[in-house]
Amino acid sequence: MPKREKMLIQGKRERTLKLKKLRVRRGNVFFLALGMFIANIAFGMAFPYLGVYMRYLGASMVMVGLLSVAFNVTSTVFQYPFGWLSDSSGNRKGFIAFGIASIGFFYLIIAFTTLPAQVLLLRTLQGVFGSAMTPAHSALISELSTRAGSIFGLFNSVENAGYMVGNFLGSAIVGYLGMRHLFVLSGGLLFLSVFIVSMIRERPTGRRSPLRMILVQEGREGWRVTAGSSAFRKLLRGNLGFFYLTVLLVMVASGQFYSVSSVYFERTFGGWSVGAIFGVESFAAALTGYYLGRLIDSYGPRRFYIVSIAGYMAAFLLYALVRNVWLVFGVAFLSGLKWVLTINSTSAYIARKVGVSERAQGMGLLNTMMSLGWVIGPLLGGYLSGISFELNFMSTLVPLGLALMLALRLQE
Repeated sequence: MPKREKMLIQGKRERTLKLKKLRVRRGNVFFLALGMFIANIAFGMAFPYLGVYMRYLGASMVMVGLLSVAFNVTSTVFQYPFGWLSDSSGNRKGFIAFGIASIGFFYLIIAFTTLPAQVLLLRTLQGVFGSAMTPAHSALISELSTRAGSIFGLFNSVENAGYMVGNFLGSAIVGYLGMRHLFVLSGGLLFLSVFIVSMIRERPTGRRSPLRMILVQEGREGWRVTAGSSAFRKLLRGNLGFFYLTVLLVMVASGQFYSVSSVYFERTFGGWSVGAIFGVESFAAALTGYYLGRLIDSYGPRRFYIVSIAGYMAAFLLYALVRNVWLVFGVAFLSGLKWVLTINSTSAYIARKVGVSERAQGMGLLNTMMSLGWVIGPLLGGYLSGISFELNFMSTLVPLGLALMLALRLQE
């Protein structure tokens, strides 16, 4: 065969292969987005009412705080190992599906509990097994596009839209059917999400050594690098170490507020308001997430992360002061903006600073810091809210102020 014809055939094969990979990638984006949209409907239905359900069963405010502590202690412990396993096996969708299914299974059981201690135990187990989802989910998203801010913004918009739908649905379901039916329906939706996520097509990565991590390098299928030790110490050095510390402080404040906020909203504005206020937050995040992600790609994540911390300070202070429910909806919209800014900017920061071979571990450590903050924060929030909700909300300005000062020292 003439050399020119061989080159033409080779060129056609390469174009066909590129088109096939593009179709697979687009399909993966679609199935992951749809699966996580449905999963977040379930999360948005169930999560805002967990604290209210605990109070319904007779729990104290301290025990309501412990509900978040139990979940996030276990998430803190298990997210990084699950991220390591996801990296070492090259398996993303399996860990995502396992984590979602675990959360759904325990929500189904929560629906039939009669004691606060039972809910606390089941929420703890949700933290253990549900933590398999988060690092693999973040790593898979980062691998679907080279534009980290845009792809995270897209998924945050989709997922927050699902969470918003769940918030409003949850408010209606509680009003008409009660909280037990709410948890049953949430569990069912999560199993539907698992089925959709299972349609994602991942490239096989071969067998991996159980003793050492073997990582596929970006753009080099079949080229492998062996890491003899964890990247944990490397990720906590220097500028990245400061970054993870700021995330921890922000999430301490977040845990102080959100671990008790549903009880505060129910007591101050009525039970209907819980899902509605969370729904407005989710609406703001869904509406702006993609566009904020594109801005982060254009101008860098650091400055938007600093803005998000300032947004936390403003939102929590206003929640402490505002008593009109319609004005609270405005505060909730601001709160949704600061949340999506935080998620987009922190995820994009890690995607820029950490190589692909350690990215799930980097994302896992990011989520671990978030979970750890939600261990410390709810302990403070449960105790201080027993004295005064307003005292608790205003005290969040201390860790947020420190986080802001440290964030100003971060490198772009």
